[in-house]
Amino acid sequence: MANIYDQHRAAFANVSAYVVLLGGERVATVALKFPKAGEGRLYAYVHWVGEPMVRGCAAGYGYDKRSAACASAADRLPLELSGGEYADGTPHSTPEERAAFLRFRQALRQDDGYGWDRRLQDAGFKVILAV
Repeated sequence: MANIYDQHRAAFANVSAYVVLLGGERVATVALKFPKAGEGRLYAYVHWVGEPMVRGCAAGYGYDKRSAACASAADRLPLELSGGEYADGTPHSTPEERAAFLRFRQALRQDDGYGWDRRLQDAGFKVILAV
């Protein structure tokens, strides 16, 4: 039987996953799937909790593909959180949550070479590597 740590290493060899926190609460996740060859396509899976997950990609080499893929995914996020109310009349999101989402989306869209995670930190989020 294979060692569980070897199995884990093989399963996640080309993946990095991050949890994005705001005020100590998880608000989003970002997963990066790296290509086997350096110039191949890198995929970013971005999920703001409560919204559909989106995927973006970047190919080539010689630049920050992680941020480019995250920017590509951020362009697929909705322009604002989905509206609506729960059965008891409370809104799906508060004005603060909607403002946080807009900061998140805008920070990820900045593909300027400073790094997607640094841009999120500059916008007030905490980014934690999970895998």
